[in-house]
Amino acid sequence: MYKHTTVIKSRLEQWSRKYSTPEMICQAEAIPLRKDMVTLLNYVQDNKVVGTQSLGNMPLKDVRAVTAQFVNPPVLDKRSGDRVYKLRSADDVWPLYFLHILAEVSEMILAAPSRRWRVTHHAETFLQKTPLMQLAFLLTIWWYYVNWAVAFPYTGMGDNLPDGFQYLTLQNLLILPVGERIHFESLADSLIEATGLTWSAQTPMTQIILRGAIQSMVIYRLNDFGAVTCKYEKNSPGSGTRGEMVAFEITPLGRALLEAVELTTR
Repeated sequence: MYKHTTVIKSRLEQWSRKYSTPEMICQAEAIPLRKDMVTLLNYVQDNKVVGTQSLGNMPLKDVRAVTAQFVNPPVLDKRSGDRVYKLRSADDVWPLYFLHILAEVSEMILAAPSRRWRVTHHAETFLQKTPLMQLAFLLTIWWYYVNWAVAFPYTGMGDNLPDGFQYLTLQNLLILPVGERIHFESLADSLIEATGLTWSAQTPMTQIILRGAIQSMVIYRLNDFGAVTCKYEKNSPGSGTRGEMVAFEITPLGRALLEAVELTTR
C-alpha cells in the first residue's frame, strides 16, 4: 500500500496546482468528513487508545470522547419508548467506522487487538497537506482501495462487486453536468445495467434493493465528501423525516474531486 499512496500523492500534487483556488480550498476545508478525520488522527496521537481484545476496535470510552468532537456528533445511545439501548461497539457508529476504514487502509492508523493504536508518518504527511489535497486523497483511497460493500453490508450482492464497478461508476459520473438536477433512479438503473450489479435472488424488490445499494455506496458517500448535494421529497409515509432521496447535483468541488480520482488511474 505504501507504494500506491506515494503514487497517489504525487499525482494529486499535479492536480492540486490546477484547482487550489481560495474558493475551492475554503469549500474543502468546510467538509465535516475531512475535519472529523483530522480530529480522529489528533485524538489517537494525543491519547492512549488500546484496541479491544477481540477485534482491535476503539474502546467505547474513546468512541464517546472522539465522536463528541465531530462536526455533527452522532447519537450513540438509541431510545425506544422508555428503553435506552447503549452503544455496544465502535463498528455500530458509521461516521467513526468509515473514518477508521479510510485511516487503516491508507496506513495512517495502525490498530491491532490489545495493542495501542498509533498514527504513522502517513498521517503526519496528511495533516500537513491543504484541505483540498486531504479530501482528494481520502476519496481516492475510498474509490480504489476499499470494498464499497461495507457501505451496504447485505449478503445478496456477494462479497465483492463486479469487476470494473468503481471505474464504470466514475466514467458515468464524469459525464454528468455540474450544478444540474440529476434524477437518481435513472442514474442508478443505468449503473446497475452498465456494471452488471446483481442480487442473489430475483424478486419484485430486486431493482429497489440495488438502487438502495447505489444510493448507499455511491451517492451518500459522495455527499460525505461534498461532491454532490442530495435532493429529498416526502413521497411516502415511510420515507423518513428528510423524505426520499430523488435527485442530486454534482458540485464544482465534486467535479474537481472526481477528476482527481480519474487522474490516479493513469
